[in-house]
Amino acid sequence: MTGTKVYPGPFPEQIPSTVTPMRQVSDILITTDLEDRIVYWNEIAEKFYGIPSHVALGQSHRQLIRYRYVNTTERDVYQTLCATGYWEGETTYVSGDGKKSYLITVINYVRDSNRRLTGVMILHKDITQARQAEQISGILESITDGFFVIDQQFTVQLWNHEAERITHIPAIDIVGKSIWEKLPEWADTEIGQSFDKAFKKKMTVTLEQYHDRSDHWLEMSLYPSDQGMFAYFRDVTLRKKQEALLALEKKVLEMNTGQRMLLKPLLNFFLKGIQKIFPGMYCMVLTLDEDGRSVRLLSAPGLPAIYAHAIDGLPIGPSAGSCGTAMYNKQTVIVSDIANDPLWAGQSDLALQFGLRACWSIPVMDDRDKVLAAFSVYYTTVKAPTNAEKDIFERVASLVTIIIESKKTEEKLLQLELNKQKLLAQAMVDAQEKERAEIGKELHDNINQILSTTKLYLELAKSDDNQRLSLINRSAGNIHNAIREIRNISRSLVPASIGDLGLMDSLVDLVESIQVTRTIQVSFRPVGNFERLSEKTKLMIFRIIQEQVNNVLRHSGARNLLIELTLEETTGRIELNMTDDGKGFNPEKVRKKGLGLSNIRSRADLFGGKVTIQSTPGHGCKLKVQVPVA
Repeated sequence: MTGTKVYPGPFPEQIPSTVTPMRQVSDILITTDLEDRIVYWNEIAEKFYGIPSHVALGQSHRQLIRYRYVNTTERDVYQTLCATGYWEGETTYVSGDGKKSYLITVINYVRDSNRRLTGVMILHKDITQARQAEQISGILESITDGFFVIDQQFTVQLWNHEAERITHIPAIDIVGKSIWEKLPEWADTEIGQSFDKAFKKKMTVTLEQYHDRSDHWLEMSLYPSDQGMFAYFRDVTLRKKQEALLALEKKVLEMNTGQRMLLKPLLNFFLKGIQKIFPGMYCMVLTLDEDGRSVRLLSAPGLPAIYAHAIDGLPIGPSAGSCGTAMYNKQTVIVSDIANDPLWAGQSDLALQFGLRACWSIPVMDDRDKVLAAFSVYYTTVKAPTNAEKDIFERVASLVTIIIESKKTEEKLLQLELNKQKLLAQAMVDAQEKERAEIGKELHDNINQILSTTKLYLELAKSDDNQRLSLINRSAGNIHNAIREIRNISRSLVPASIGDLGLMDSLVDLVESIQVTRTIQVSFRPVGNFERLSEKTKLMIFRIIQEQVNNVLRHSGARNLLIELTLEETTGRIELNMTDDGKGFNPEKVRKKGLGLSNIRSRADLFGGKVTIQSTPGHGCKLKVQVPVA
């Protein structure tokens, strides 16, 4: 667009009266003749354009100065001027050095004393500073962080809308005043110290500051200059609380998996941590009673004890407060106003007595959609959750669910372990009873008969002189046999050779005693140094081999038995294989009623071992026992 141009042609009848140029005018004032030649150029024009009046006079205004019309065109301006003799609007001017100025422009026709048109008057008012201030203000308001500017005396020069929102201080109340006057709580904190540091050292400073009174975290960056300092700051409370919650969750999960903590102390620790992170929130966990119809208090570390115990045992139902209703309906229940919510009819008086005004509750469900408990939070003010608070509420409830389910699983596993220990103990008792029965049988069937016969021989020897020596010799032989039988029984109970001779020699002795009977061929193949094992482990190995040998001798009808005992150093495992060529059996049938194999399994289980049996009728049996080295 070009500068103001006066087009030749007819002019309207009604034209404003002549305006006389005055040197006292504080704005730019220019007049031209009808040929666009400059006839007046005031001092303000000289200063603004940097062109002396003697240079400007006589020159074409449109060629000397070029403007751009804002939101209109040169032709529209001319048409308005022709129609009314007057135009007012906004223009812009760019100087030779590239500086852009904003102007309010007024154009009038000029008449002489005879009311003849003699030229055009152009008046410009420079509004550049105001327009730049508007632009800066727009930029500031587009900044998503709080932003302010202070001078060297800490007087606030700028204060954007986000700063107003975060601090609740309007710009009109703080601009032009000391920042310490309006925010005295900042002065004695790290913020005040950081201001001094930034000014003195002329360095950028970034900090985070927590305010107890408002329970808020601020993150601030300070940028000093020669004129003062500008600062960006934002509320990072949610982020800091999320970080604290994450750290608490990690700690609780470590405690849950790494320590043998009971459910209630663990929940108390977790809920206290939640209440510390979110002041004003009071947490509670209620479980569902075994009858499935009433609640039981599990944890409520922040609530009044009288209130917490008063609701213990209350029934669940469709209108049973927040917790009872959440359990009953299996849905989250948000009550923002206890005093006026129908779900709390009949229970609100108790809660209001302790200042509790809002309660949100979410049911804790297992993987079978069964209600285990309810997690609830109370507030002392009427309160509905924000989206962020709802997310945190559900997140905490999820961890409560994990804790409760894991502890329930631990209880089941513990009960299984106790049942297993009971079975092992019963198996040991049964084994002992079996051994006692066998000892009783041996004493009755063998030793008792031998000693009874010996007594009879000695009674006869008293009265029969002819047979006395023979009877005494027979008695001596019987006593020798009785001693040998007692030794065999003693060896089967507690083989002294394990402590005296060692495991290998004891097993060799056992194999040789079987070989003497010539009823079965036994081969023993040990591999490894077994003497470094504990005495209990050695005795366990000996008893298992002894038990299986007895099983083979009594039930298999085998002619050959191979015993392979290996200590695997690399895997830290003992492996025993006992293979016979007997008649075999069905392992499933024997599993239910075979006391000998049950004893073997019980002994191996006590050492964390595993027993495997491979056998079919007519194809012998292979017993494999694998036990870790203690």
